[in-house]
Amino acid sequence: MTGPLTIENLSVSFAGGAIEAVRGVSFELRKGEILALVGESGSGKSLTARSIIKLFPEGATVDGRIVLTGEDVLSVPQADLERLRGKSAAMVFQEPSIALNPVFTIGWQIAEGLRAHGMHDRGACRARAIELLRDVGIPDPETRVDYYPHQLSGGQKQRVVIAMALALRPAVIIADEPTTALDVTVQAGILDLLRRCRDELGSSILIITHNLGVVADLADRVAVMYQGRIVEEAASDVLFASPKADYTRRLLAAVPRLGQSVAKDNGCRERGRLVLEADNLEITYPGRWGHTAVPAVKGVSFDIAAGEVLGLVGESGSGKSTIGRAVVGLSPVTGGAMRLFGEDLRRARGKNLRELRRRTGFVFQDPASSFNRFMTVFDCIAEPLRVHRAFPSADALRRRVVELLDQVHLPREMATRYPGELSGGQRQRVGLARALALNPAFIVADEPTSALDVSIQAKVLEIFTTLQKELGFAALFISHDLAVVEEISHRVGVLRHGELQELGSTREVMTAPRHDYTRLLINSVPVPDPVIQAEKRRSAITSQSADSGLV
Repeated sequence: MTGPLTIENLSVSFAGGAIEAVRGVSFELRKGEILALVGESGSGKSLTARSIIKLFPEGATVDGRIVLTGEDVLSVPQADLERLRGKSAAMVFQEPSIALNPVFTIGWQIAEGLRAHGMHDRGACRARAIELLRDVGIPDPETRVDYYPHQLSGGQKQRVVIAMALALRPAVIIADEPTTALDVTVQAGILDLLRRCRDELGSSILIITHNLGVVADLADRVAVMYQGRIVEEAASDVLFASPKADYTRRLLAAVPRLGQSVAKDNGCRERGRLVLEADNLEITYPGRWGHTAVPAVKGVSFDIAAGEVLGLVGESGSGKSTIGRAVVGLSPVTGGAMRLFGEDLRRARGKNLRELRRRTGFVFQDPASSFNRFMTVFDCIAEPLRVHRAFPSADALRRRVVELLDQVHLPREMATRYPGELSGGQRQRVGLARALALNPAFIVADEPTSALDVSIQAKVLEIFTTLQKELGFAALFISHDLAVVEEISHRVGVLRHGELQELGSTREVMTAPRHDYTRLLINSVPVPDPVIQAEKRRSAITSQSADSGLV
């Protein structure tokens, strides 16, 4: 055996074998290697990864062998399994906000794993927690060791989860979508951290992701899963250069690439037909419990014309989602002016406010949490129609919902299902149908594709673009994915710390950015090509060394 992990003919099924989720999967993870497991949602990649530490859903039937540091995980006693978890293999879960307990400090949670494996000295546990936080780049770890998860940003929480995984220096790190929904600069930091784990600690890493730019940047080898099987496995540079499986080729073709989209011109803009105007906009959240007020948006000015899509990009905390929420009255405008269809949102009340909301649609980032899980898809789409009494006739309402399902390319029989029975891409299309229900002239789309697989994301973007052209609505498209913004937007605004750093046509901003921060964002986007990405990384290291006087 040449590596710490070998999986042989793994099969996982449910309902007495009627549902085969993983079918005869075999691969090896070598010492000091990063292996990427890629594929669409439902392909079985996360279930395969969780199998390594025997985290199976209830009712699973398992066959095959999983040999971890010389021991078969599927046959070892429970006591030995608990020893293997953490010491031989540790897992970095996809959503750190769910993986971390909100009522305990991060230091306590890191120390919990140490205590479970025999370290009971409180001082030693605390010292080790601080050391781990420093290793993963958390600033001021002596203070932040006593922070609760809600006091950290998304990227910092992801680093804490990685610190927990590193606590016992495991031979294998399993990272399940460790950069999903992270901004490109934060994502770059997490990838550098994982690379350090391999280079400095000698860890072998199995990374599960749908971001092929991340795969190109990080992985030594790639295994592609489809419908529970591995359809292709190869070195990263070989797979990207000459994929053999049809599914791999389709997957690579669906990846949006920064710089390859033809930036849209500005022909749709006509002065006098502005849909949304922000004039020196300020949004401040009031302080509570003795804390000072927090300015989220500071003097931002922009406008959106009829039929135009404005992309708004920036890191978490930059204020982009706050602006989107302010358009529909979910965040207060505390200074300056925001006018929607010529109406000042700070003064809109009663009938005027209701009419503004009727003419505006909102596509939420996470449709799973924005839907009522006890309502059918039909009722979710019909809800705004009922609230605004747009179709008093039951037959007319039913026809409109069916028409909307057709527009977003969903089968009509899906109307009777519940949100929990749909995939992520299907839920996002239902969210788009709901936003379009009242034929709005303006739509706010807040990170509508951030957690979708590339092939599903491509379909959602295609539907959005087609409908935008056909129906002619204007849109504020909020995203941290610059390639997506380039593909879909006529103009782009770049936010940082609540301030607008740059605003211009998509072509201008993406090909000739004026601001250093915009250039940093563009340079942080991983390219889905291992050769180009390696050259980018070498250039970045050379540049940093030159700046520090080392070359």
